[in-house]
Amino acid sequence: MKKILCPTDFSEASNHSIAYAAKLCQEINAELTLFNVQSIFSLPPDEVIKGSFLATEQVREKLDTISYQVMDVFKISCTFEVEASNENLETLIANRGAGYDLIVMGTNGADDYYQFFFGSRSYEVAKKSEVPVLLIPNGYLYQEISLMAFAFDFESELEVPMYQLIDWIETTKCKMIVVQIKDHYDRETEISSQQVIERIKLIHNSTDMLFDTVYSDDVSTAITNYVKKGKVDVLALCSVHHSFISSLFHKSIINKLTATADYPILVFHK
Repeated sequence: MKKILCPTDFSEASNHSIAYAAKLCQEINAELTLFNVQSIFSLPPDEVIKGSFLATEQVREKLDTISYQVMDVFKISCTFEVEASNENLETLIANRGAGYDLIVMGTNGADDYYQFFFGSRSYEVAKKSEVPVLLIPNGYLYQEISLMAFAFDFESELEVPMYQLIDWIETTKCKMIVVQIKDHYDRETEISSQQVIERIKLIHNSTDMLFDTVYSDDVSTAITNYVKKGKVDVLALCSVHHSFISSLFHKSIINKLTATADYPILVFHK
């Protein structure tokens, strides 16, 4: 994990994400790139004709100041990019992130009723991005990443998708615990889970992988409680392709958590 992209719109939330991303880059010896998008629909016609030079030049000056401050304070490499486009913002950020190892993005959570049910901008980027997206809630200060909880139904899936997490774990040297949420306890389920766990450990040739099961009929609340009580530094969530109905349910859980959580969430695709 050597290259990190951090989109910014100069809001308070994005400023916090820049500080988090810069500290993370400092810890893992990575390079940071700030990215701002100017929608041509919001620009005066004369600036669009001129290639949006006036608007982007002002933004460049602002980003140049921020990147210099980041390099001075955190002693890391920090560059920036500005793009004026009529493309969908979320798609543009996701596509630009394809050249990076990680996207770090600030979020205000769900700003209104519509976003709570249909997805915030940061969640939309996470859905479209090929690389993992780390969502940082507004006001959250960087903490050393020593423990990650990966919320995943390993018993039903009979596996743990580790491909996009391996680089993260090796780079940060954090411990990871895979936790599943079940609506009730029974002895047969416990035995089945243990069998699946042994199979997964054998596949990944690891005896150090940690697993846990929490029993609750409220998945999102159970996950948040687990993160808080377990002093987890980052929660990992994987978007898995299922049937239409189960896919809707799974996405709603990720959407709700990214809209309400006050802790970092790493979203990636299987």
